[in-house]
Amino acid sequence: MTAAAILWIDGDAAHALQVRQLIAEHQPDWALVHSPTLDAGASAFTSHPWDAVVLCLEPDVQHLPALLELCADSVVLMCITAAQEALAARAFRSGLGDYVVRPPAGDVSHLPELTWRLGELLQGRRAARKPAPGVDTVISSEALARLQEQRAALQGTLESMTQGILKTAPDGRITVYNQRVLELLNLPESVMATRPTLADVTRLQRERGDFGLGDSHVDRRAHHDVAQGTSGRVPEVYWRTTRDGRTLEVRTCQLPDGALVRTFADVSDYVRVESDLRESETRFRSLSDLSSDWYWEHDAEGRFVQMAGDVGTKGIPISSVLGRTLWEIGALNMTEVDWEMHRAALQSHQPFRDLELQHQRPDGSLHWISVSGVPVFDEHGALRGYRGVGRDVTERKQAELQIEHLAFYDPLTGLPNRRLLVDRLQHATAAARRAGSQGALLFIDLDNFKDLNDTLGHDVGDQLLQQVARRLTGCVRESDTVARFGGDEFVVLLEGLSAEPGVASSEATLVACQISTTLAKSFELGDGAYHSTPSIGIALFGSKPCSVDELLKQADLAMYQAKAAGRNTQRFFDPDMQAAVNARAVLEAELRRGLHERELVLYYQPVVDGKGRLLGAEALVRWKHPRRGLVSPNEFIPLAEQTGLILQLGQWVIEAACAQLVAWSRSPLTRQFVLSVNVSVRQFRQPNFAEQVLGALQATGANPERLKLELTESLMLADVEDIIARMERLRVFGVTFSLDDFGTGYSSLSYLKRLPLDQLKIDQGFIRDLQTDPNDAAIVRTILALAASLDLAVVAEGVETTGQLEFLQRHGCTAYQGHLFGRPMPAELLERAMRPVIR
Repeated sequence: MTAAAILWIDGDAAHALQVRQLIAEHQPDWALVHSPTLDAGASAFTSHPWDAVVLCLEPDVQHLPALLELCADSVVLMCITAAQEALAARAFRSGLGDYVVRPPAGDVSHLPELTWRLGELLQGRRAARKPAPGVDTVISSEALARLQEQRAALQGTLESMTQGILKTAPDGRITVYNQRVLELLNLPESVMATRPTLADVTRLQRERGDFGLGDSHVDRRAHHDVAQGTSGRVPEVYWRTTRDGRTLEVRTCQLPDGALVRTFADVSDYVRVESDLRESETRFRSLSDLSSDWYWEHDAEGRFVQMAGDVGTKGIPISSVLGRTLWEIGALNMTEVDWEMHRAALQSHQPFRDLELQHQRPDGSLHWISVSGVPVFDEHGALRGYRGVGRDVTERKQAELQIEHLAFYDPLTGLPNRRLLVDRLQHATAAARRAGSQGALLFIDLDNFKDLNDTLGHDVGDQLLQQVARRLTGCVRESDTVARFGGDEFVVLLEGLSAEPGVASSEATLVACQISTTLAKSFELGDGAYHSTPSIGIALFGSKPCSVDELLKQADLAMYQAKAAGRNTQRFFDPDMQAAVNARAVLEAELRRGLHERELVLYYQPVVDGKGRLLGAEALVRWKHPRRGLVSPNEFIPLAEQTGLILQLGQWVIEAACAQLVAWSRSPLTRQFVLSVNVSVRQFRQPNFAEQVLGALQATGANPERLKLELTESLMLADVEDIIARMERLRVFGVTFSLDDFGTGYSSLSYLKRLPLDQLKIDQGFIRDLQTDPNDAAIVRTILALAASLDLAVVAEGVETTGQLEFLQRHGCTAYQGHLFGRPMPAELLERAMRPVIR
């Protein structure tokens, strides 16, 4: 073998060293230069002519055609892995001489074959050089064998390809093809034996109803992100659908000599998946457009990147949302502290639900949205962002406000009514005790109002009440409360007065005088003027414990003293009236003794269905006083609440109720009874309340499913999550829950839907006047509709007339309690009364 200059491009230094040693041993005339990179190898081409170039390449070489073009004057051998054989197949079109498959790292068994093939290529190159004039050119049998061997290797490569491939000469005849192209195009191999042109095959396929290879029409352009051909032009890429429904991707590339190379790949699965994806996206878009919700995604920084659904109609232009975070968009009801809490939840990758946000529409109207989201992670567990849903909850919020307004505001004047006043007064007295300050309650009655109604009519009287309400509101601070107590009676609640009783009295007097002066001015009623004066009673609170009822009574009594003093004046509550307080102290001592002596008993008021059948009863505690006889709970329950005796009393009631359930379980007539027990807020908030109830059930053997605990709405004013947890703790064992006196307190509908409730009880205050008071009737209808939507049962309390019953039945109520069906009674009388009440 003669001398040869060889450029060896190999990124594996150890492999290159083994080659150098082998060549030095067996081919000492070869001069081998090692280049570790393609860039270094490319620069070497300009510095020296090379007889051979050996390429040991990485798996993906983007500029292989250009590299082979640099090697045009040298023989080229590729040393590749088995996975790179397709790369070698493409390289043959650009001048590759041969290739050797390299085994896994560390195995050098391929090196002898590599040096042999390299030698053969060098020898063939010399034999193929143009001979000198007068010298015959003879192709030896050995060279012909090598040529046939290379052709066989090329054909083997073509047959191993998953793509179909064919090559046409410049005259249009097909010169190279593989078996895969015959399969994809459904062509018999006999056609190829005639060395047809592209036009011949096209004509045959058209006759068979399939597409022609030479057709220029493009059904659908594919993405042009393909490698460039040897001519430097991007190959033409298009899809065709065959007669049997398959889709082929066709790529055509023209070589510099005018020949064409065309490849065919079956992309039916890809097209089908893409079609299914488009259909899925279309279906999702359609559902999004029909849904009242909308769907969103935001990235790991909280910026919205996608929205689906008709968001624009909800007052949220998409252009104002995409690319921004929730806190950048802002909300009227959120403070910076609220947003900090939300961002902290996102940073800890926690889901969030029912985040309610208030916005203002371009027309100035307000609307609410509720947003919920969950985190989305990639395959490595890294946060990609959040996705979730949003919905417009404006109507629900308005319904909440409407129910609140119906329950807590006077429809004539718009002022807080008695219920809301009592609630605020409870908070005010508690706040005054904590702060060490005092407050005042002003009870205002309009003098001679009855005469106005009798002479000018109720319409004129209503006008006066509305004007009085506006003037009273103008006499106090925004933090104070003006309420209509009923009829022509108004109450003003002043908070934050001085802790010094004398100063507080002066502050309250100043406000009372301003009210008297303001109300003494003439009122324009109809066509004339009217003069009215107020009588005002004042009661201070804060220095000593005092219940809301007591405070109202004190202010009311002081108002009557003002009237007795000649009207149009004010009076403070007389301290001499503390006799009532002393009486309460006596009552407290007797109640403690009564609890110890077991003087308390349970009475049971029936609960019936629409046909008068007994469903169960409500347990009501009574006190059998040794001297006073049967004492109503209205006298001692408030006292028990204030003194803490309600805890001992409430536990006794639960234990006695469980014992009664056990007694009823022994009879088939009563074993299905459900017994309701009232639970005070203070009792329910005891840390061990659930354990006390479960202990009573276990000790007596009562069925938990027959015990129903009645809670009040005031329980929901704080710690709602803790309340839900305690309810769920008992509900697991079968204990059910009812929300008592519904409508007299305030609980958000968003909390109401989360509470594990089974029943609502309509307060008797709404039942009493529902036939005469449209507002009460509206509230009852609203509660029944709300309960139905929440899948809650309803019991109407205080049903005393058939007219009330018929109204309730007409509007969907199915359970009733009241004097129409029976007053509270001992258990033995209730058992005897088990017969239909309604005919």
